[in-house]
Amino acid sequence: MKLKSAMIALVGCTALFLGAQTARADVSQGYRAAEGKLILAELSPAKRAEVEGRLAQGGQTVDEILQTILLNSIKLKYPANRIIALDFGRGVAVVELPSKETRAIAFDTQTLVIKN
Repeated sequence: MKLKSAMIALVGCTALFLGAQTARADVSQGYRAAEGKLILAELSPAKRAEVEGRLAQGGQTVDEILQTILLNSIKLKYPANRIIALDFGRGVAVVELPSKETRAIAFDTQTLVIKN
């Protein structure tokens, strides 16, 4: 029963995040920078150094770098096409599979290692 409740909650959260993704374009650069700093603070020293190294190259935000790292890791286990929702605080990425189905993938928020 807990699994069913968790899945229902996840579907609801996914819908909420999908709606939020369209509004995300309107978020100020200052807010994104602050959010990126908070996320960097949660990462392990090694993973933070990796992300900061990619930031120094320019062209991507912290969020975009994290999505790239996570999607590459997820693809090693599942045939995912893209991340459609990311809840970094909870360590969950919702991915779209080639079949157009979605799957919630848990990850460690410090190391970005895939859990399931």
